[in-house]
Amino acid sequence: MESCIIVGSTVTGFCPMKAAGMMCRKVATAIDAKHLTLSGTLTTTNIIMANWSRSMWQNVVNRALRILRSGPFGSHCTR
Repeated sequence: MESCIIVGSTVTGFCPMKAAGMMCRKVATAIDAKHLTLSGTLTTTNIIMANWSRSMWQNVVNRALRILRSGPFGSHCTR
């Protein structure tokens, strides 16, 4: 079982449960930044949405970002 290292409200690393206390920091494994980022591709087969402009899709992304920012991990949501 692992123990997490949390800075603010972000898990930044982990270490084996056996390495308790100060020893944990010495043997901790950092979590790669690529695992702290959410990204992806959106595909639609809806003919109306498929023809939306980039600015229309940007509005959707902005709305989703506002919703994510209002949640418990909002301080970690950036664009």
